Amino acid sequence: MQIKSSVCVFVTLFFLFGQICGFGASSTNNFSFYGAGVIIDLTFPEEAHPTESITHNFTITAKTSLTLENFTIIIEVLVNSSWQQVYKEQVLFRDMLQNENLTSHPRFTLPQNTHGKLHCFMYVLTDKTSDPVSYTFYTTHVRTLTYNELLIEYNELLTNYNDTIAEYETLLESYNELTATYGTLNSTYNSLLDEYNALQSNYNSLNSTYHSLQATYNSLLSSYYSLEANFNILNQTCTALLNEINNLRQKTDASKIEIVNTRNLTYLFVGTTIALIILIIYIKKKKPEPYVVIRKETVAVKPTENS
Repeated sequence: MQIKSSVCVFVTLFFLFGQICGFGASSTNNFSFYGAGVIIDLTFPEEAHPTESITHNFTITAKTSLTLENFTIIIEVLVNSSWQQVYKEQVLFRDMLQNENLTSHPRFTLPQNTHGKLHCFMYVLTDKTSDPVSYTFYTTHVRTLTYNELLIEYNELLTNYNDTIAEYETLLESYNELTATYGTLNSTYNSLLDEYNALQSNYNSLNSTYHSLQATYNSLLSSYYSLEANFNILNQTCTALLNEINNLRQKTDASKIEIVNTRNLTYLFVGTTIALIILIIYIKKKKPEPYVVIRKETVAVKPTENS
């Protein structure tokens, strides 16, 4: 179905672009205006893109000697939904001889969102007429895609269309082969479908058992988490008690060492005291040793007369 739809689209585009080609279009266009003793020739590009710079060339030719009192041209573009002026030129009181030409090549850039045709207003006043002549017309058509670009896309689509037709014929042969294969596969499918229905029934039974076991598992898992939390609390308490026991054991060992040291000092003190008591008793019981008292007397000598 998709292939048939694609073919219909390409056929439609083929006839559409065929009609476009029938109209044709040149790259430039021109207008000529006669009045007030002058001929005005204007050339401009037939198509352009937004943001593109384009040129409008105009030539004023005097049919006889005259004074061009006022020539004004204003070009506006349609941007979104409002008209915007992009160019204005004015020539005042210019003397011209017969067949003299006055040319200008205004160049301007189209705004971003320009679309539709450019609107031109032209005002002409010479000394050959008392009433001015004015013209309002449209020039360049601003499009996102120009005719030439559409023509290139058409040629590309036409080439793709021809390729698609060839591919369609190849796919049609493949489609016929696949149709025959489909008939074989369809009978196989029906056989497999019966097996699938039997397996589906077994699956539903097993799925019911699974949900029952899943509920039991969730209950056991909840109990496991609760027991694990209690175990962690008891483990922390056990660790704290072991640390406390180790601290008490260290304090007990230190107390034992201190008791032993105190006992040894007590024994030493008692032994020293007993030794002192024995020494004192020994000193008191010991007899005094005999001693000799030596007196020292001073003898006075009576001095003699010679002394």
